Amino acid sequence: MKQITLKSSLVCLMIILGTVISARAQPENVPKLTERPLERTSYVELAKEWKAYMERNGESAHGLVNLGMAYEYSGEMDAALAAGRRAVDIAPDDPEALAYLGKLLSKYENDADSALEYLRRSRQIAPENGSVLTTIAVIHDKQGLWTESQQVYKTIFDQNVLPRPLQDFGYNLLVGLPEGAVLITNGDNDTFAPLALQAGMNLRPDIAVVNRHLLNLEDFTDALFERYPGIRPQGNIEPEGELSRSNTILKRMVEDTRIAVYFAPTVAFGQLGFEPELNVEGLNLRAAPKGLGAEESARLYLDTYRLDSATDWTIAWDLTPALARMISNYVSSMVRIAMDDELSAGTKRALLDQAMDIAQFHDMTRLIYILKKLEET
Repeated sequence: MKQITLKSSLVCLMIILGTVISARAQPENVPKLTERPLERTSYVELAKEWKAYMERNGESAHGLVNLGMAYEYSGEMDAALAAGRRAVDIAPDDPEALAYLGKLLSKYENDADSALEYLRRSRQIAPENGSVLTTIAVIHDKQGLWTESQQVYKTIFDQNVLPRPLQDFGYNLLVGLPEGAVLITNGDNDTFAPLALQAGMNLRPDIAVVNRHLLNLEDFTDALFERYPGIRPQGNIEPEGELSRSNTILKRMVEDTRIAVYFAPTVAFGQLGFEPELNVEGLNLRAAPKGLGAEESARLYLDTYRLDSATDWTIAWDLTPALARMISNYVSSMVRIAMDDELSAGTKRALLDQAMDIAQFHDMTRLIYILKKLEET
C-alpha cells in the first residue's frame, strides 16, 4: 500500500513539475521574414503565445520584441508599434528593443530622425549587430543621402556583415554587366550585397544599383539621377495610368534604348504592371535589346562568377533558407542558358555539370529533374 501511495505521489509530482515547466517554457522566437517566413495564422498564434507567456512571467524586452514581430507579420501594425515602444520603455538600454523600434519607425511611421536615434543607440551598445547597419543604410537611401549611405555600406563590407555566399551573389550580379548599366533589384539581400561591394571594394561603381521599391520616393530618385544622369529616362516619369511611380519609371527606362536595363533574377516581374521583353545574360535578365549570346552568358558561369561558396558545407544552410533559395537562382538561370540552341555541346555539358553540383548540394529536387532531362538531349 505504501509502495502504491509512493508511486502515485511520484506520478503526481511529475505531472505538477511538467505543468510548471510547460507554463514557464518560452515560446519560439519569431523568425524574421528574410530567414523563414511563416503563414499568417502562425504569426497570430505566436503573438498569443508570447502575450500569454509574459502575462505569466512578466514583461521583458525580448518578449515584447517577439510579440511586436508577430503582430507586424500578421498585419497588426499599431499593436507592433505599441509593443516596440513598450520594450524601449521598460528597457531603454536594450539593443534589441532599440533596433526593433528604430526599424518600425522608419518602415511604418516614416520618422527617420527618431528611427536613426534609436538605431544609433543600439549600435553603440551592441556594435556587432549588423542588421542595424542595413536599416540605417536604407533610411539614408530613402532620404537621398548618397554619401551617408555609402559610408554605411562600406562599414557593412568592412565588418563582414554579409555572409560569403551573399557577397558572392552580389559580385556575380555586378561583374558581367556592361559599362553604365542599371541593375534593378527587389529585396534586401540582392540590394545590400552589390551596394556593399561597390562601397567596400569599389567594384563596378559605374553600375546604378536600384531597388525598384525606392523608385516611389522622390528624394531617392532625385539623388539617383543626379549621380547617374545618363539613366534618367526621357519624358515624364510621373505615374502613368494604373502604374505606380516606381513601375512607371522602370517602364520608361526599359523603353529608352539609351539605357541598358538589367533585372536581378529575384525581381517579381508579375508586380511590375507591364511585361518587359527579357533575355538571359548570365545571372541577370536584360531588357531588350539583347547583348550577350548564350555562349558568352555560359562563360560568365564557367570562367567569371564566384560560385565556390554556393556549395560550402561549413555554412549553416538549414538556418538560412532564404539564402539557400537565393542560390537556386544560379541553377535556374543556367538551365535557361543551357536550353539555348546556340550553345555549343561542350559548353552545355560543362554548364549542366556545374548546375547539377549546386542543385544536388542543396537538394533542389525539381531543378535536378530538369537538369537530368537536359542532359539526355
